Amino acid sequence: MDGVGATAKMTAAARAREAARDDRLLDDPWAAALAGDEGFAFLDAQSALVPGTSPPPVFAVRHRFFDDYVLDRVATGLRQVVLVAAGLDTRAFRLTWPAGVRLFELDQPSVLTYKQNVLDNADAVAKCERFTVAVDLREDWPAELVRAGFDSNEPCVWLAEGLLFYLPEASVHALLDATSRMSRPGSTLGADIMPVAMLADERRRAWKQFYSDAGAPFKFGTDEPAALLEAHGWQPTIHQFADVSQRLGRAWPTPPTPRPQGSIITADRVG
Repeated sequence: MDGVGATAKMTAAARAREAARDDRLLDDPWAAALAGDEGFAFLDAQSALVPGTSPPPVFAVRHRFFDDYVLDRVATGLRQVVLVAAGLDTRAFRLTWPAGVRLFELDQPSVLTYKQNVLDNADAVAKCERFTVAVDLREDWPAELVRAGFDSNEPCVWLAEGLLFYLPEASVHALLDATSRMSRPGSTLGADIMPVAMLADERRRAWKQFYSDAGAPFKFGTDEPAALLEAHGWQPTIHQFADVSQRLGRAWPTPPTPRPQGSIITADRVG
């Protein structure tokens, strides 16, 4: 996909489909262009492997949850936001930010370049101070983030949306260590995660193989997400996808996708 991950274009396609609904949970006028034909094809192909509605509401629900979460946190005074593996995220452009917010997008150079070209062609204008940090997460990304202007003396909002399950376990621990180390008390983190049983579920074999064939195999899951976050200095709250979906007024698929389900995590830096 021209150096841009299939999953990044797929989630952009999901945002575009959501934005076209009368009862949309979010708006994103750039999502369709970012997704391209490849993103919509990938979304439709993977949706066909999961029972229920198409596209799966998990994307819209997750995006809207984290939209609200990040805006709620900056409303309390936090002014640094870091999107780890930002992909084709457009929050810097589509959300209304308070004055003084500085948003950092971390991702591989090819992804950020592709996104910038699409946004420039659309004359998109960021609604906050936006900094792109072209770096591979396997490299010393904390140093690159600091060089881009991140201030570890100020609390921040970290967002690792749709990321942890693609990383090897050692990389998950390294990421959580780094975010904790760079966060003052009052900082906060949002992420989503899959349980081990979900990755081992034979009913999902074709779905998992599809992602693997696309170059995005699932590598990490845990049945104890709270303990995982606590071990790295975060005080977590676990949100079940079905509960969040109900609160947002979006029906979960019928028949439901095979259990167990993943969950959303929010966590505060304490001590």
